Amino acid sequence: MSTRMYRVIIIILLLVCTSVGATKHVSSKHDFKSLMHGVWAEFYTEEGKILSYMSYLPEGRFHAFGYLEDDVRSYWFADGVWKMDGDQSCVVFKFDSFGAMPKDEILCVTVLSVTSDTLIYKDNIDNSVNTLKRVSTGFIQ
Repeated sequence: MSTRMYRVIIIILLLVCTSVGATKHVSSKHDFKSLMHGVWAEFYTEEGKILSYMSYLPEGRFHAFGYLEDDVRSYWFADGVWKMDGDQSCVVFKFDSFGAMPKDEILCVTVLSVTSDTLIYKDNIDNSVNTLKRVSTGFIQ
């Protein structure tokens, strides 16, 4: 094979390898906080109907809102403070319209990965792994 043919093959391989790696950006733990800003679908049905949302704000607040899992006729709203500590996403509920969450108690989950459209975390209480889908970055485009 000619040198030119080798170059073409190498260029094609490089293009294929770099495009495969660039399809999803998974951030390091240092980037988790900035990638988590925005609105996430927290509970959703297999058909795609979103039952509740979680919104992480850059100034360290969060809002949670949506329907209760066991009663979709009841609308729930909560807010409080939020921070990242390494791979731990921690919230403190300051208001909860149904009193379902403990007030002024810190609750943390372990963030496993955050991409532009998916947040995967492990619940530190029951060790379940949960996936949230991004609804919005929270910024007007």
